Amino acid sequence: MKGKWKEAKDRLFRTEYPRWRSLLSCAILLLLTTGMVLGWWYAYYTSSEIACHRGILYFSVVWLAVQWMVIGYLCCYQNIPAFARGAIKLLILLGNVWFGLFVFSLQSCGQ
Repeated sequence: MKGKWKEAKDRLFRTEYPRWRSLLSCAILLLLTTGMVLGWWYAYYTSSEIACHRGILYFSVVWLAVQWMVIGYLCCYQNIPAFARGAIKLLILLGNVWFGLFVFSLQSCGQ
């Protein structure tokens, strides 16, 4: 039992990752986060009915910049334990789901 606990603990606190795996996961996160914000920008610029939500457009720029910084940190630094790396990736993905639900549930300005 102690051997399994030690093995699980070692796996959770592991900081060695293959470089290709780190780059691939960061590239996928970059595509997903950028795609979400670009979807909002496309909706904003192609529809005149949501022009009153300019503040959300500015917020999305800050949102994207912060996510890029965190993903860049994940990509560049190899001293992050596996449990923290997984938690950060999960939080980024869940945050983008909530961002998408928020911006695409906004009412048009005419209503």
